[in-house]
Amino acid sequence: MLFFIAIFIGAFLLFQVQPLIAKVILPYFGGGAAVWTACLLFFQAFLLLGYLYAHLLSKIGDFKKQALVHSVLILLSLCLLPIGSLPVETVAKLAETENLPLTNILLLLATSIGLPYFILSSTGPIAQHWFSLANHKQSPYKLYSLSNVASLIALLSFPFLIEPFFTSAQQSLYWSVIYFVYAIVMAALLVQIARNNNQPKLSGESRVEREDDISKQHDFVSIYTRWTPLLWLGFSTLGVIFLVSTTNAMTQNVPPVPFLWVLPLCLYLLSFIISFHSPKWYVRWYWFALFMLTAFIAIFMFFIGSQFDITSQVVIYSSILFSACMLCHGELARLKPAVDKLTFYYLTLAFGGFLGSVLVAFVAQNIFTQFLEFPLAIVGLFILFSVAVYRENNRVDKLSLTSLALAIFCGLTLWQLNNLYVKTDVHSERNFYGILSVKDVEIDGKKERRLIDGTTSHGTQSLMPETAHIPMSYYRENTGVAIAIEQLSAMKKQSQQSLHAGFIGLGAGTLAAYGNEGDSYRFYELNPAVVEAANQYFSYLKHSKADIDIVVGDGRVSLTKTLNANNRENFDLLVIDAFSGDSIPQHLLTVESMKLYWQHLTANGVIAVHISNTHLNLLPLMQGLAQQSDKELVYFKTKAQTENGHDTQWVWLTNNQVLLENSVTKAYRTTIPNNDKPVVWSDDFSHLLSVLK
Repeated sequence: MLFFIAIFIGAFLLFQVQPLIAKVILPYFGGGAAVWTACLLFFQAFLLLGYLYAHLLSKIGDFKKQALVHSVLILLSLCLLPIGSLPVETVAKLAETENLPLTNILLLLATSIGLPYFILSSTGPIAQHWFSLANHKQSPYKLYSLSNVASLIALLSFPFLIEPFFTSAQQSLYWSVIYFVYAIVMAALLVQIARNNNQPKLSGESRVEREDDISKQHDFVSIYTRWTPLLWLGFSTLGVIFLVSTTNAMTQNVPPVPFLWVLPLCLYLLSFIISFHSPKWYVRWYWFALFMLTAFIAIFMFFIGSQFDITSQVVIYSSILFSACMLCHGELARLKPAVDKLTFYYLTLAFGGFLGSVLVAFVAQNIFTQFLEFPLAIVGLFILFSVAVYRENNRVDKLSLTSLALAIFCGLTLWQLNNLYVKTDVHSERNFYGILSVKDVEIDGKKERRLIDGTTSHGTQSLMPETAHIPMSYYRENTGVAIAIEQLSAMKKQSQQSLHAGFIGLGAGTLAAYGNEGDSYRFYELNPAVVEAANQYFSYLKHSKADIDIVVGDGRVSLTKTLNANNRENFDLLVIDAFSGDSIPQHLLTVESMKLYWQHLTANGVIAVHISNTHLNLLPLMQGLAQQSDKELVYFKTKAQTENGHDTQWVWLTNNQVLLENSVTKAYRTTIPNNDKPVVWSDDFSHLLSVLK
C-alpha cells in the first residue's frame, strides 16, 4: 500500500507545483506565453535528472545504500520549504537582466524548487523498480498509469479548486505541508522494504518466471532491438513538442494563465493513462484515423486559428493534441520493454521530453520566424508512425505506406500555404517574447503597413505620403486615448506647460504622432524586437514633435525600479497598452500595479487603459480597480469607421474634474453597461474565468 501512496502523493505534488510556481514568477518576466514554455523546459530537464538519478540508484547492488542516499536527499530538500517564498529583490534583479529571460527563469526555478522537484521526479521510476523487486508476479507499469492519474487530479484541481479560493502564499504553504507528509511516507516505505530484506537482485530463473507471468496479463510484449530506444526517444520527443506548441497556439491571444497551461497537460497525461492502463484501450487503426482527420484541421488552424472564438480554439487545439498524444503514447506502450529495462525506458522517455522542450524553446526559436514546430510535428509523427509499423511487421504494408504518403501531402500543403501567408511580409522575427512581423497590405485600394504580434495588429500606418502622419486603427481620432492626449495637451497649453506622458507598450509607436513641441513621451517596451520594428519600419517615432524616450524592459518592473531609487515620473498621463497577442499581461492590471502607477502620476493625472479584446471582457476588471483606487471610470467605445476597421475600447481612471466636465469628454464617453459585477485582481489572486467573454 505504501508504494501506491508514495507514488500518488509524489506525482500529485510534482504536477501541482508546476502551475503554482509558474504563476508566482510570471509577472516578473512580462507575463507572456514564453514564460510557461521556459517553465516546461525546466520541468522536463529536472524530470530527466530525476529519472537518470533513479536509473543510477537502481544499479547500486545494496538496497541499504540506495535507501541512505535517497534519505539524505529528502532531508536536504526539506530545508528548502516552504517553496514559493521567492525574495522579491532577487526575482526583480533577474528579470531586469536584458536578453537573458530564459536563462534567468531556469536559474530562478532551480534555486527555488530544484531539489524538491528533483526528488519528486525520481519517485515514479525508483518506486516502480522497488515494487518490481518486492512483487515478482505483478507488472509495475500500472503504477505508471496511477502516477499519471494523480498528476491529472493535481492539474485539474488547480484552476478550479486551488487558484479561485487560495492566495499564492496559501498555495505554497499547503504544498509544502503535503511535501512533508510525502517525506514521511517515503521514509516508512524505505523502512518497510529494508525490513522485508528485498535486495535488488534477480536470478535469471526468477526474471524469466516473472516476465512470463506479466506477459500473460498483456496482449503483447514488445520485441526489443537496438533500434527500439530510438523509437522511444522519437515518440516521447514528439509528444512534448505537440504539448508545448499547442499551448503556445492557444495562448497567443489569451493570457497564459494556469487554466490554459493545465488543459493541454491534462490531455497529455490522460493519453498516458489510457495507453498504459491496458493495451485494449489503444486501438492503433482508430487513433491513427482520428489523428489523420485532426492533422488536416491543424494545418489550417496554424494559419486561421485566430479567426475562431476562444472556446472553439480550445476545443479544436485540444482535439489535435489529444489525438497526437494518443498516437505517440500508444506506440510507446506497445514498445515498452521487460521490467529489467524499466528505469532505462523511463530515462529515455524523460530525455525525449527534455529534447522536445529544448527543440521548441531554443532551436525552433532561433531557426523559425513562426511557430512552425506545430505543423512540422504533424509531418514528423506521420513519418515516425510509418517507421514503427514497418519495424513491427518487417515489411511495407498499407498502414505504413498511408502514413508516409500523408506526411508528404501535409508537408507540401504546409509549404504552399505558408508561402501565401508570408508573401506580404516586409519583416519577420521570433524571440523569447513571441513572433513579430511587419506586413504591407492593401485595404480599399489604399496601401498600409501593419505591425503584427502573433496574429494581432499592434499598429497601422498609411503608406501614402499625404496620410502617413495620421494615427490609425485603435489610436485614431476620437478614440479614448486620442481624446485624453488632446484634451490634456490643451489644458497644459493654457498654463504654458508641456505634457509629460508615459506609455507601457510601444507597438508601432503610433501614439507618438500626437506629440507637440516641448512634450515628453516615455515608452516602456518589453520586447526589443518591437523597438527595432517601430524605428525601422514605421515613421511615427521619427517624425514626432515630442521628445521621445524608450525604456526597454517590463513597464511595471521599470517603474518599480525608478520608485525604489526614490524618483517619481510625475506623468500627466499613463497609457497601458502592453498587449501580448490580443491580451494584456495580468500583472499590469492588479491593485498593486495601480498603486504603483498612481505614485508616478500627478494629482490630476489620468490612467488610460486599452481594453479592446476579442476574448476577454476587461471592463468589469477596470470598474473594480477604479473602485479600489477611489477614482472615477470613464468608458469610451468607438465604432469602426470602415468595414475593415476595428471597434475600439478605452477607459480612463482619474479624478481630474476639469477633464471629466470637459465638453469633448462628455460628448464621446460611453454609458457603462450594468450587466457585470466589478472584478478585482491582485498580485496574489487573479482568475481568468472571471473576465472571459
